[in-house]
Amino acid sequence: MKISALDDVCCHLGEGPVWDAVAEALYWVDSYGPTLYRNDFASSRTRAWPLPGKAVGSLAPRAQGGLILAMDQGLYAFDPDSAALESIVQPLAENRGLRLNDGKVDPFGSFVTGAMNIDYTQTRNCSMYRLSPELEFSEILDGFVCFNGPCFSADGELLYVTGRDESAIEVFDYGAEQRPRNGRILLDNCNPDGATVDAEGYIWSAQWDDASIIRIAPDGVIDKRLEFPGQVVSSVMFGGPKLDLIYVTTTAGEVHGARPVADSAGRVLVVSGTGYRGRPEPQFKG
Repeated sequence: MKISALDDVCCHLGEGPVWDAVAEALYWVDSYGPTLYRNDFASSRTRAWPLPGKAVGSLAPRAQGGLILAMDQGLYAFDPDSAALESIVQPLAENRGLRLNDGKVDPFGSFVTGAMNIDYTQTRNCSMYRLSPELEFSEILDGFVCFNGPCFSADGELLYVTGRDESAIEVFDYGAEQRPRNGRILLDNCNPDGATVDAEGYIWSAQWDDASIIRIAPDGVIDKRLEFPGQVVSSVMFGGPKLDLIYVTTTAGEVHGARPVADSAGRVLVVSGTGYRGRPEPQFKG
């Protein structure tokens, strides 16, 4: 196994890594830049787009081209070619104490995201939302302190997420109804942040302020732990043309009391040679 830095970009709070299998490129954000980044695999070149506002939480490629961004209090369509930004919906416009955080496209082509308290108060006043391919917006789950780590089984029958109990990963039935139900604890006594699911259906969870990523079996047993000494890891994503690379976003500055000490803190780390593979992330169909 080998761990290296993707490039020289250093993020105060690196987040939201997404591998675009069509373009063979990795997108990620510096949440507090706020800045969007894209690294093209073939050329190894990274491009940056400074964004307006105060924070960007997550993103996803769109099937029609461009991206969808969860920023501040709303969802936006973004065209990387022109840098044009268009508002789709502003669900938190009346609550400036909240912002949108993590997000992911479900296997049915909808984009799910959720809110967090900007001052990080431990109040369960945040919700999970779904934006359908028809751009219909709905609230689908509540009770979050900080919505985080959404990911899905390949068939879409299961949703994994954290943030209602910040020391636990929950699993919900999801399915074609695209509504979480029958929630139960998959793993507790952990420190979960961003997550993804690999080709074998195992969940990979970045362990915030624990300098590690864990691989979790569908029955909740920890199968593997990768250590990143001195880092504060925030999210994880499989990528590369063979989907055999693991991309890990990290923080450079102190965030919510967690402070990294590694020389490469804030960079995207690339883990190769693990023997594990991911699966292509679906694109937003809207």
